[in-house]
Amino acid sequence: MKIAYCIHYLGKSFDELSENVDQLIDQGDDVFVMINDDDLRDQMVITYADEPALHVSQIQQQALHGDLSLPRGQIVQLRNALDAQINEKKSYDRFILLTDGMLPLKSKEEIVCYLDQYPDQDIYYIKATSQEDPSLKKRFENYAFFTNTLSFQKSKMVKGMNTITSKLVHNFKKREIEDTLVLSYPWFILTEKSARALGDAFPYCSNTFKMCLYPEELAIATMLRKFSDVKHHNESVWVVGKNGEYQFQEPIEPLSEEALRSHPKALFGATIHPETNLSIYQDYFDAYSINQ
Repeated sequence: MKIAYCIHYLGKSFDELSENVDQLIDQGDDVFVMINDDDLRDQMVITYADEPALHVSQIQQQALHGDLSLPRGQIVQLRNALDAQINEKKSYDRFILLTDGMLPLKSKEEIVCYLDQYPDQDIYYIKATSQEDPSLKKRFENYAFFTNTLSFQKSKMVKGMNTITSKLVHNFKKREIEDTLVLSYPWFILTEKSARALGDAFPYCSNTFKMCLYPEELAIATMLRKFSDVKHHNESVWVVGKNGEYQFQEPIEPLSEEALRSHPKALFGATIHPETNLSIYQDYFDAYSINQ
């Protein structure tokens, strides 16, 4: 099985990023990476110039959690992977979207064994839809400003400004949507058919989820429901943060040892960086390449 990994990297460490990338491509997979730091992006392009398995995103170079740039960037990466199948004669069995600091916790052999249980299915975790939870439509109706600032998630001042501004705009122009909104974790394991459906529907993402807060929790799953007829397996194979469960509309905290122990079957974990949880990074940075 050949996998196209679409990953995002917020840091500036060449050693860390190259180490993570090497573990994936050494197992025969391709990596499409979106790098926020300009200098690191240039360094990766130069260093991996002769490595056809690495594709550094150039059409959209940066993204932020909580901002439309993230789901947009992920769909652009999918389009790049689909183009590579044509232009570079590549062939991918699955497309896996990972956010910053997310690493495989199992070997490729174990991950493929899991994926083989769900052939021709997408795998991601849906929490709710607007059909059973009308509050999702109310969340969608709000406007989020200042989301392109690096500090907006943690800055109380920016959050306050956003709340005031969004309420003012909402009074004059109410956002509405007829489609069913789908709330999901922001990570996806996709078939080619669904990857292509997302790529073709890229304008819908930009036009519909503009100025939404944390659109990565709504955009892609909503689009899959609307544009793809691929069967969906609803399971969380991800462990994140301190308690292991994704916290909606919150920054993802460093992965804890306790969370790892309580989710032994998880395939992927975040966030894992050497500067925040070194022992976990040392234990898992090469987990994907370990033969069972």
